[in-house]
Amino acid sequence: MMRYLRRFLRIYQGFVVSGAMLLFGAAALMFAVLPGIRATRDLYGNLQDVQKEVQALSGKFAFLQSLSEDDLRNRLMTMLSAVPAEKSVPTIFSSADGLALQSGVSIVDMSLLSPGSLATGAAMRQSVSEKKIGAGTLAFTMNATGSYDQIRSFVSEINNVRRLFDVTSFDLTIGSTGATQVRLSLAAFHQPIPTKVGMVQSPVIALTTKEEEVFIKVSQYPDVSQTFLEALAPDFSGGKRNPFAR
Repeated sequence: MMRYLRRFLRIYQGFVVSGAMLLFGAAALMFAVLPGIRATRDLYGNLQDVQKEVQALSGKFAFLQSLSEDDLRNRLMTMLSAVPAEKSVPTIFSSADGLALQSGVSIVDMSLLSPGSLATGAAMRQSVSEKKIGAGTLAFTMNATGSYDQIRSFVSEINNVRRLFDVTSFDLTIGSTGATQVRLSLAAFHQPIPTKVGMVQSPVIALTTKEEEVFIKVSQYPDVSQTFLEALAPDFSGGKRNPFAR
């Protein structure tokens, strides 16, 4: 048996060596070269992704550097005073009272319709109409009395105050003595601030011309809630600050 094996190897030695080299080369190609090629290709793909992210971050950084932090903060506070992140019921009442004080009318009563949780409106599911306008609404009614000119001024200016309201309906009654009463159904807007941060590849988009015009228009609306709060603030300008001081 060994004699035949030695004879076979002597006769076919070149084929055996060539076959062994081919098998070794195939094994090396399968277990070393191909995985190395795949790893190199994956590394190259990751490098391309990282370069794209670095380029996007560089663009965002350059854009954010061109903005003023104080200006962004003032813009945010202005828009939050118009459309708060929560229902902000106190600002509804103070804005209505401030406008009434400015117009000279007297508010008889105000009531909220289905207020739900007054602490937050972020978790509530929006209705179809709210999704259409892009904000949540809190409905309320108001009765006010005054002269005809005072009521007309009050109704005409209620859509031009910093705390944004939408008049859904109103009922006007004019008495024989000229005293006028109005019943208004309104909606106050609120919208939570987004908490999700966009992907790195997502560009930072500057405000459009239309959005800038909206901001300028809202910023020009008077904040009548501050007028009402200033009217309630006590005056300590005269007399001693400490009543127990001698």
